[in-house]
Amino acid sequence: MGGIQTSTGVFEYYRYPPSIPAASIFVALFFLTAALHTYQFTRTRAWTVLPLVLGGYGESIGYIGRILSSKESPNFAMGPFLLANLLTILAPALFAASIYMSLGRIILATKGQALSLIRPSHLTTLFVSCDIVGLAIQGAGSSVMPAGTLADFYIGEKIVIAGLAVLVTSIGLFILVALIFDFRMRKEPTECSISSGLNWKMDLGALYLGSALIFVRSIFRLVEYSQGNSGWLLTHEWTLYVFDSVPMLTVMVLFNLVHPSHVQALLQGGKYSEKAGLRIVDIQKEELDGPEKA
Repeated sequence: MGGIQTSTGVFEYYRYPPSIPAASIFVALFFLTAALHTYQFTRTRAWTVLPLVLGGYGESIGYIGRILSSKESPNFAMGPFLLANLLTILAPALFAASIYMSLGRIILATKGQALSLIRPSHLTTLFVSCDIVGLAIQGAGSSVMPAGTLADFYIGEKIVIAGLAVLVTSIGLFILVALIFDFRMRKEPTECSISSGLNWKMDLGALYLGSALIFVRSIFRLVEYSQGNSGWLLTHEWTLYVFDSVPMLTVMVLFNLVHPSHVQALLQGGKYSEKAGLRIVDIQKEELDGPEKA
């Protein structure tokens, strides 16, 4: 199979011929959900969704890279491999950025600043900054690999592992912060939080599920890279689809259904998406109690 071979070792781009049917399915599914997110974004102007949209298209293009690689089997070229590897590694960090920005808006919409472990303005800055750092480290590791020597690939792997560790730590702490806020709010709810029209628990529940899926996927990737190029996970293609592709597609679809524009509209007025974009609701700013803007 295609890869880099020296007298001291070998780095295989793939330890199996990638499945064209499986990759084609996820090219289509990620494109469809990203296209729906694009429609929802253009109707609602919920800027927190933009990283999610970009990540969805990135996933779709990444699986195109796997199709291109499959057609080259067994003599895989570096270009399609890097396309597939880089985009599917980095996209979930973009999903996480959208989730991080949404929690701060939930806290402000419920007027629960006093119940948050971290001030909402600092919360968004802190976790998005960690996300950017993890994204940059993973990107740097992936960019080292094309240098073309076996040593470069092994160094790149270690750098990617460090970036994944940053993402795992960041999203783990984020879940903890969200849980503490949730516990405190349920124990001492604000007047705004018990409003029947707010429905912040639905939005927070979506953040929990999305965060958990990204966390599990990132743990999988961390273990996968830690095992090395000849590890068990990298030699079994089905593990990628079960522990990465399906969870990340679920995150995309989840936020089609529970769209982050709802939180933004509750905070500052405007349009939000319901029923996966089939209904666009407009909340006038004067209808709100005037929560502080993020």
